[in-house]
Amino acid sequence: MTYAFSQYQKQSGSYLSSREIEVMAFRHVNTLLTQAADHEAKVAALAANLKLWSLLSLSVERVDCPLPTVLRDDLIKVGSWSMRYSNAAFNAPKDLQPLIDINNDMIEGLAAAAPAPAPQGTAPSVSDAYGATSARSSLELVG
Repeated sequence: MTYAFSQYQKQSGSYLSSREIEVMAFRHVNTLLTQAADHEAKVAALAANLKLWSLLSLSVERVDCPLPTVLRDDLIKVGSWSMRYSNAAFNAPKDLQPLIDINNDMIEGLAAAAPAPAPQGTAPSVSDAYGATSARSSLELVG
């Protein structure tokens, strides 16, 4: 690996907060779900939704997850429902709108907890949305 490549890898993503990355992930999955016109696209969108919710569920189940217990339990319940619905929709004529709605709720919640944009020319600081707890995002804990 070259020095330039390693520096790029180290710096890529450093200008987005963890919450912004999570919002981008949910928006991407919702785009896939919305644009799923044929069976192949539907399967790919559902697989992406399953992967996203699996990662999120794994991260909130960790003992070092900084989220409050009530929020963790709620995310696990919503994630379980979303994954069950996604699995059921793989080979059944199920409407994908409920999955899109749940993901939109997550986007709204993450956006509400995100910090105000940083002044131009500086990198945004990591959100301290949970007071004195760790500022790492739930998806970041899995990696």
